[in-house]
Amino acid sequence: MEPTVACIGAAHIDRKATAAGPVVPGSSNPVTLRVGMGGVARNVAENLARLGLSVAMVSRVGTDREGDSVLQGLTDAGIGVEDCTRSATSPTASYTALLDRSGELVIGLADMGIYDELTVELIEPLLSRLERIPVWFIDCNLPAESLRLLLRRKPAGCTVYVDCVSVAKAARLQGILSGIDTLFANGDEAAYLSHVPIRAPLDVCEAGYRLMCNGVGSVVITRGREGAFVASPFDYDFFLPPPVDVNEVTGAGDALVAGVIFGRMGGHSMEDAMRIGLACAAWAVEADETVNPMLNADLAIERAGLLRKSA
Repeated sequence: MEPTVACIGAAHIDRKATAAGPVVPGSSNPVTLRVGMGGVARNVAENLARLGLSVAMVSRVGTDREGDSVLQGLTDAGIGVEDCTRSATSPTASYTALLDRSGELVIGLADMGIYDELTVELIEPLLSRLERIPVWFIDCNLPAESLRLLLRRKPAGCTVYVDCVSVAKAARLQGILSGIDTLFANGDEAAYLSHVPIRAPLDVCEAGYRLMCNGVGSVVITRGREGAFVASPFDYDFFLPPPVDVNEVTGAGDALVAGVIFGRMGGHSMEDAMRIGLACAAWAVEADETVNPMLNADLAIERAGLLRKSA
């Protein structure tokens, strides 16, 4: 089956250390450690695959055992890995998260130098295949010039979704926002790109408006437990999450992104797609895994309170 979505960006090893008690800075903290697969683009890809879409992955891993595990995990999830390349000099990237007892992130440690190798020279030969895929999701782990290349070369009719990843990596989008159909950012990232300090809900609205004035088609600003805000030509509203029993928050934002993409590809309005995205995020925070293995399209749509539409 030809892929309908290309996910371009990070695919790596995730290590989650959950503190057994209160986290004490500067001291040894007893934890329970779990190891799995991660990366924004990889997580979005797996969520999309579980929602029933055909997905291709573009990333880079090392020629090490961790790289083997990442590629095997993608293959097992039904995700195409033909455009994943391997580095002979850099190890597979990793992300280590320290979580408190409630599942909230205390600190994240990212070893991701390998993504600097996703250069224009590496990406450009892939464009002939990517140009046949109607939807792209890109995370900002790519170098700025590679982001610029992809946004400049996206074919007519291709819809591009972009996730900032972090404030530092959001800086790579300066000057190329007009190539983005939908941008996903948290409050800090949105404040940085829009030059609007976010201190109150009205500031979130202003940040979304400014980003649209800079050429972004629509903006989703995530707000943690308070849900998300959307600015688009037809929607300008805050969305609250469904009731949820939080196990841990890792992967919630990636699930929301996947749910929104799935909803829009299925013909739903942005408003309804946001409800699907928040439903997917709720499934994510209830699971031990970064991507909830129970997730599927029917469960996501049911939890969103919507009727199933044909793609």
